[in-house]
Amino acid sequence: MANCVCSLLIMVLYVMLLPSIIVTSIAPSSNYTSTNEEHQALLQSGWWYAYQNISDHCYWDGVFCNEAGSVTQIYPDYLSIPPLEELRRIQKLNVSAFPNLVYLDLNGMALTGTIPKEISTLTKLTYLVLSNNCLQGNKMLPKTLLF
Repeated sequence: MANCVCSLLIMVLYVMLLPSIIVTSIAPSSNYTSTNEEHQALLQSGWWYAYQNISDHCYWDGVFCNEAGSVTQIYPDYLSIPPLEELRRIQKLNVSAFPNLVYLDLNGMALTGTIPKEISTLTKLTYLVLSNNCLQGNKMLPKTLLF
């Protein structure tokens, strides 16, 4: 009888702890995937071309990350974007790759094009500056950002 109670207690503990063990083992790889997508989006924009040899994008100028390594702020104030028209298009930055983005300041970068509709999917975005660019449209901005 004591063995049955002990076995039952162990089984209950196992069932209670199993979800946390699974979440713990899955979380790092999904976080890695997310930060890797962010890294790739920054590189593919062409705006951080000079940082290709620095593997951790959290150390790039104008990129700020949380403790998990996910981008929370993009403020490329000191970046020197090459004068190629293709790189001046705001669509070069895949904003949907940054689920934890809170702060996006692209002021004065001489960007062109239409404001990406994907900006409306950034649920954590609270600060957006697109002034001093040649952008069109505001219908896709989240209502929480419109004054």
